[in-house]
Amino acid sequence: APGPPAGVDPRRSMLVLPFDNLRDDRSVEWLRDGSVSMLGLNLSQWNDLSVVDHERLHDLLASRGLMPGSDIGLDLARRLAREAGVWTVVLGDYARAGDSLHLVARVYDVASGRRVDVARADGPAKEDVRRLFDDLAARLLDLSGAPNEIRIGLARATTQSLEAFRSYLGGVEALNRWDLGAAERDFDRAIALDSTFGLAYYKLALTRGWLVGATDSLADRAIARATTNSANLPAHERTVIGAYRAFLARDFTEARALYQQLLARDAGDADAWYGLGEAWFHDTAGLSSARGWSRALRAFRRTLRLDPTYALAYDHVHSMLSLAAIPAPMLALVSADSFTITRTPAGRMLLDSAALATATRRARGELLATARTWVTTQPAAVRAHGAMVDAYLVAGQYDAALAEIRRFREMTPTHPELPFVEARVRFAAGEVDRAATQLRRALDTATVTSFRAYDGAPSVVTDIAAAANVFAYQGDLAGAAQAIDFADRVRREIIRTPTSLADGPMSDAWKRMALGELYASVGGPVAALRQVWQGAAEAARSAPANERPHLAHTGATAAIGLFTGPAADSTALTELHALSGEPLPREVRALLALGRHDSAAARRLLTTEAAPSAWSNGAKPMYVVYSRPLTAQAYYLLGDYQATLRILRDFEPAGLQTRGFDSRWGILGRVRLLRGAAYERLGRRAEARTEYRRVLAQWRSVDPALGEYVRQAEQGLARVGESA
Repeated sequence: APGPPAGVDPRRSMLVLPFDNLRDDRSVEWLRDGSVSMLGLNLSQWNDLSVVDHERLHDLLASRGLMPGSDIGLDLARRLAREAGVWTVVLGDYARAGDSLHLVARVYDVASGRRVDVARADGPAKEDVRRLFDDLAARLLDLSGAPNEIRIGLARATTQSLEAFRSYLGGVEALNRWDLGAAERDFDRAIALDSTFGLAYYKLALTRGWLVGATDSLADRAIARATTNSANLPAHERTVIGAYRAFLARDFTEARALYQQLLARDAGDADAWYGLGEAWFHDTAGLSSARGWSRALRAFRRTLRLDPTYALAYDHVHSMLSLAAIPAPMLALVSADSFTITRTPAGRMLLDSAALATATRRARGELLATARTWVTTQPAAVRAHGAMVDAYLVAGQYDAALAEIRRFREMTPTHPELPFVEARVRFAAGEVDRAATQLRRALDTATVTSFRAYDGAPSVVTDIAAAANVFAYQGDLAGAAQAIDFADRVRREIIRTPTSLADGPMSDAWKRMALGELYASVGGPVAALRQVWQGAAEAARSAPANERPHLAHTGATAAIGLFTGPAADSTALTELHALSGEPLPREVRALLALGRHDSAAARRLLTTEAAPSAWSNGAKPMYVVYSRPLTAQAYYLLGDYQATLRILRDFEPAGLQTRGFDSRWGILGRVRLLRGAAYERLGRRAEARTEYRRVLAQWRSVDPALGEYVRQAEQGLARVGESA
């Protein structure tokens, strides 16, 4: 077997494998996996000794279908060590005899398979066994040639509480099997037992980030405490904490630099590759998004090559490919791992139709392949099956999507999420009434507690919220509000999901934003829009100055809806500008200018391709869905009907999202009405008739608050020569 590269001391790189519990004593079973964490943390205090960390070991074992309790002989151990790029492997065992615990670690040279030496440690089993691992680490340090004059004990580097440490290990194990709810509970308990446990704070922040995203007040506080209590940790762990803190602070440049440091030391660190991908994925403002997503895609795929079970990497790849696979995407997959932007904010196309069609087909193929791999790798994960369903939906393969749901139902027949997912497929397939009936039944019979077992699966909230799309499309505002309310209750009581740094899990900001989107998209009712805006304004006025803009933005769409709907009331927009300190979106300012009969100012605003503002980047994604309809409305009022139609050309159901709440379903009726009016103005009566008919077919039993739009469609249809 080949040896280490020239100049590399084989004693200075180690892989520690889980110790064997020789007597299968359940009272000390936790030491089987805990041995890796305890020895690894102790040994890695030295910068010149490279030790494969616990997470990387999990990746190595998972890639071969092994668990920490699996039997691993020397041959397999050497293969794992070669994959990790190290040249010393440690195999150990332990046994409890009465009140004593005996530890043995055998050190092997990977290239030759020769045993280098044996280290032993013995002590009382009822005391803090970490002292035994300190002793064992000291002997291994002697064997490795590392300096041993100064050592930081495991208890001093982590926690003085053995119970806190055991809870931490339980959280790490739960995290590795992607049970996020259990991991959060274990880390919470570890911190409750020791409020200075830096590693537990870091893992809690990471878990919260994976549960709810990067904007989470609990994660922010946890990473700050992790940093404060990290002084005695090994350099690797301090770097990991620093990188994640930079990421949560949206200092993506610093986060990437720190993740690159980790990768320079260990190119097989799947977590560092994932962190690097996250830092690129979220650093995507405006026209730079294609570059960031291209690099993110490459990093996430590298993560999956190292760890084929890394669910969050799959989720991010799936998200990017899904958006590139829809008709007329903003970002196109122009090669296997590169995106490009397809049009400017003003709608000018940057990619010709043939190239765009090729890119869309490529994205759909990659999306289906990624989802199949995910389902094969994690057949019991509902999110993997959900990704497969999403991929089939984008490809228009509705029967295949329903078959995928049936396959998963055979494994988990009572899963409460499945009725919502099936209704989403029916809706996408055009079976709107059937989907609505199924969703009404699900909302009337489901309870919040029925989702208790899925507290570690944040997709639950997304799938429930997607029910609002069906009702918003139909104009059933009560049904849509019921779906949003139920999703919010599950979010608060089960998932405990904040929406930003300014919100706690019990905050009503998430629901306020969703209802604002709903009512603003459909254009009413006015009283509901005013209630949403007043709630946001009141929260903003009573908040500290640094939180005021965010809270004002939670009601921003309601303020816009009050102005662009039948009320034409701009008072809330004036208040929004004062509370947020930010200029209003340019489409809104153009409409305000038209209200003042200043068409020249409106044209200037619409034709200036300025850099995207905070309204159009990832910081405030909820607003983006309105930019095109509002721009089209402004051009219509200017008399440029061709521009109106060009901007709304591909605003069709095929380009809308069925996963999660997408308020564009609510605005679709008004878009069709506007297109009909533009066709009518251009004398294209047949096309105008088609659009007016679509409005009436969509809103057969619409909420009375939207009756004015129905009357407009009926009147338009009469004008172009057909009675409703």
